Amino acid sequence: MNDTNILKASSIPSQSQKAEFLIVFCHGYGSDGNDLIGIGNYWQRFLPDFYFTSPNAPNICKINPQGFEWFNLMYPDADKTIKELQDAIKQLDLFIEMKLQELNLDYSKLFLVGFSQGTMISLHYALTKEKKIAGVLGYSGKIYNEELIEKNIKSKPPIFLLHGDDDTVVPLEDMMEAKNLLVRNKINVKTKIFKGCGHSIPSQGLSLGLEFINIHKSK
Repeated sequence: MNDTNILKASSIPSQSQKAEFLIVFCHGYGSDGNDLIGIGNYWQRFLPDFYFTSPNAPNICKINPQGFEWFNLMYPDADKTIKELQDAIKQLDLFIEMKLQELNLDYSKLFLVGFSQGTMISLHYALTKEKKIAGVLGYSGKIYNEELIEKNIKSKPPIFLLHGDDDTVVPLEDMMEAKNLLVRNKINVKTKIFKGCGHSIPSQGLSLGLEFINIHKSK
């Protein structure tokens, strides 16, 4: 495997002798892996046998060259956006496969945690991957291109979507549409709406996310 093709990441090793689970954080548009790895620092005391990693998305952000994007949201051509999304999925898949092999874990021990565009990529990855992962935690996100996902669903992991009702970047309606699609396809989805919360992760969101992971790691 060519390391030059592997996404660069910030990571926190397991505190136990052997990691039993892997959490991959997927950051938002224009950010980088350092943005979410702090959640791993907070959760580690409760999840000592977890390995946390937060890769940079594969593309330099067109709007913020200091950060990264999973795919360009500004293309007028939807086909071009979809191709970039699918390329990003392939690179994320390569990164995850490498990490699972390194830790000697299978996909049932993998959780994805996304924020904003990172939620979009996490949902697309988890639903279209044949191997079922342990779960997806999605903050302030949505499903990008419902038609594309719906005709390519291969797996149905448990999903928890959390969103602020005052989010002006990704409106709450987008999360509700994602929930409707998941319910329609008989996928185990749970949602939480935070009153007065914008495009961010409140502290209660971290506690509820931790609870979701603890429930599904034992299944």
